[in-house]
Amino acid sequence: MDIECVKTLEVIGDSSSDTSSTRHIGIIVFEGVVLADVVGAADVFGIGDKLISTVFPGTTRYAVSVLSISGGMIMSSASVQIMTSSLASVGKHQFDTLLIASGTGNFDAYRDPDLIAWLQQMRGSVRRIAAICTGVFVIGAAGFLNNRRATTHWALLDKLAREFPLIKIDREAQISEDDGIFTSCDVGMATDLALRLLENDLGPTVARRVAQSLVVCQRRRDTPTVNQASPTNAPVKTSKIHKASLWFVEHLAESISVVDAANYVSMSERNFVRQFKRETGQTPHDFLLNLRLEAVRQQLTETDLPVDKIARRCGLFSGEHVAKLFRKHMWTSPTEYRKGIRPT
Repeated sequence: MDIECVKTLEVIGDSSSDTSSTRHIGIIVFEGVVLADVVGAADVFGIGDKLISTVFPGTTRYAVSVLSISGGMIMSSASVQIMTSSLASVGKHQFDTLLIASGTGNFDAYRDPDLIAWLQQMRGSVRRIAAICTGVFVIGAAGFLNNRRATTHWALLDKLAREFPLIKIDREAQISEDDGIFTSCDVGMATDLALRLLENDLGPTVARRVAQSLVVCQRRRDTPTVNQASPTNAPVKTSKIHKASLWFVEHLAESISVVDAANYVSMSERNFVRQFKRETGQTPHDFLLNLRLEAVRQQLTETDLPVDKIARRCGLFSGEHVAKLFRKHMWTSPTEYRKGIRPT
């Protein structure tokens, strides 16, 4: 361990310092949570705690709990179940930091009045709150982002602005911070966000050592983004592709086409397809198909509906069509997929 790191930890270990008390991190998850978010954040604080304990044996600086509304097992997006404690089981002054993980379940969760009430009750006793990607909708619904900067996935920025007009949307940031509220722009950024929180607590030297332990060669936020210097007309084009992507999400169950999306954003089909692929890495057709397949997977996981009905809900023609798509893209049938993720 380098001298600078030891000196930093010596300051942390000073019993007269207010940083000597254990900081409890609560990671809040819902059905469909991105597993990497939970593991990434927990690893950062777990390794940070071990690093401190190497200098001060028996000392604990971080404790991590995974929470959900009702507690019990939560199914992640990777079809791995996560054991959680219920929100009702924790004390009001128990947590230093609350982190909302990303996942499809956030879109239902942020309309849950009991969850919002719990968060609002906790706000006064929690030092900081963080949200990864879609988690921003949860803390937005709680009113924590009113007149504050925040970011989320580029395809959801317009939806966020419409639903919560008091939020100051930061369309460029990977991680946005405003008065103790942290948000990130994409799924899988839990490690980066947790490292930012750890650095605020313990300084850059300790954060760097934790990052090295996680085999993170270079922090994403420390890497200049080469494409940020865009032509002046780029935001206009980008906003159209964002708008079209969100339109796809909102009209998923309908019989829509690439031509419909191009017309919606006043672009020719040819230019729309070329620009869409340039900005997203996918053709509009593939983007829409992936959205629908993900929606089907979620319905198979969370409901007992027959495949034919799920197909219609997700904008696909029939159960037979869904079965063909599953065999092509997932090497299994919808029925086998459902059995695999919902064992009896």
